[in-house]
Amino acid sequence: PNPATCDRRYSSPFSSSSFKIFFSRKSSGGAASSSGGKMSDSSDPISGWMRKFVADQKPELKPWLRCDGTGKYSYIEVSVKGARHNNEDAAYADGKLFCVFDGHGGKHASSLLKTKLAEMFYETVKDSDEAAIVRGTPPTVVSAIDTAFTRSQQAMPSEMPLAHSGSTAVCCWVQGQSPSNVTVYASCLGDSKALLFDSETGAIPSVQIRTWDAEMNSLAGEGERSLARAETNCHNLTGGLVLGRDGVPTAMDKDPTGVGFREYKLLKERHKFSASRRPYNISNMPGEERWRVLDVEPTRALGHKLKREQPLQHPEIHEWPVSNPEKELLMLSCDGFFSKEAFQTPDRVTKFLSDPEGYCSDPALFEGTCLLALLQRLKEAHTLPDPRNVSMAQLFDKIHDVVFGKLSDDTWTSAYDSAYQYLKTFAREKPVPNIRTAPAKTLLAACYLAVLMVSDDNVSVSVIFLDGQKRFNGTRMEMGEVP
Repeated sequence: PNPATCDRRYSSPFSSSSFKIFFSRKSSGGAASSSGGKMSDSSDPISGWMRKFVADQKPELKPWLRCDGTGKYSYIEVSVKGARHNNEDAAYADGKLFCVFDGHGGKHASSLLKTKLAEMFYETVKDSDEAAIVRGTPPTVVSAIDTAFTRSQQAMPSEMPLAHSGSTAVCCWVQGQSPSNVTVYASCLGDSKALLFDSETGAIPSVQIRTWDAEMNSLAGEGERSLARAETNCHNLTGGLVLGRDGVPTAMDKDPTGVGFREYKLLKERHKFSASRRPYNISNMPGEERWRVLDVEPTRALGHKLKREQPLQHPEIHEWPVSNPEKELLMLSCDGFFSKEAFQTPDRVTKFLSDPEGYCSDPALFEGTCLLALLQRLKEAHTLPDPRNVSMAQLFDKIHDVVFGKLSDDTWTSAYDSAYQYLKTFAREKPVPNIRTAPAKTLLAACYLAVLMVSDDNVSVSVIFLDGQKRFNGTRMEMGEVP
């Protein structure tokens, strides 16, 4: 595709005449705040001011919250509509299988996956008992996940306009042989994210993993073994091609793991496009790069049935042993946390969850964000506060003061102010909550902080407690608008 013909939503993010920010969005078509210790099993995790906040929001701005202790593994699910006209995300959870879907080009693909992927998975493993599902070469659960993705793609519509929609996905199966013996089978297709993290420190552990990937012809077998961080890869191109002396591409810019170049080679092999067809950056947003070689991104997704050059459609699947189920949590999220570099890395999200107050006093808080890059372009970077010299509530006030007057989109300003109002109240709680003491409240705060830091996407996330304890009095509580 010619970059000049790309959808205008990828044009310059601000007006040179008014310097009003126009954060483009996808088309619809410090001291620690609390010590460690045992995580809260609050029977009413969305009580008090949080419940009133949700009730007071306009329907289109109501966040979605579910706290579910009815299954084997308790979880919290949160979704926030950011600077979009519609929330095209979806999620599935039953206490053992957990999924988050990030729809694009319409909601049909993500809505179909919300029911179809789990249906196809359980149809594949229906004759396997709890122990048998992790036996075999590859384990039954691994082949079942890959099959579920394949059959879900087959079920996608092939007529317009429904065939225009697509979705990325993360899907995790939690296998618990005993409270101290837990393994996660995590699959990813696209740029959504699954990871394990320490609830006290926010650290993402490095573990001995096994990986299977049908796109890499490694689905059959025992899996590729490695010592790696317990997080899924984002299936994106990361930059331009690095050429060898003979002019043949040998690597990709800004690709320390090699995943970006690997994905480029897989697409080139699949679609047989010429060597002259190179990745290009579709974003003019300061501090942001979004690279494409096809007319869709990321490199893997389901749906898009009528596209001549479709994304890759098999997930990358990992096996992660959980070393400390009492402390470690599983998180699945769409890429809304990372849009416009609101959180520069997954570690930044998990560090906020474990210690919001400490995170918000980090002098490097704004480094690498599009917010800082844009203000530098406008020669206004000095207007951002020094996180070391203000309280968390003051920090949120000052970020809001800097950004709000520059927003030029009514949908964005409404979402932005809603996020700010929540964070202002959250920051004034003493002690400040964290993912252990008030998990639902803190998870929603992370979503809203992404919005405050000018993520222009919806933010959907699920956190799963891996200790097997029944939380929320063994009940399910829901509030807000289902995305």
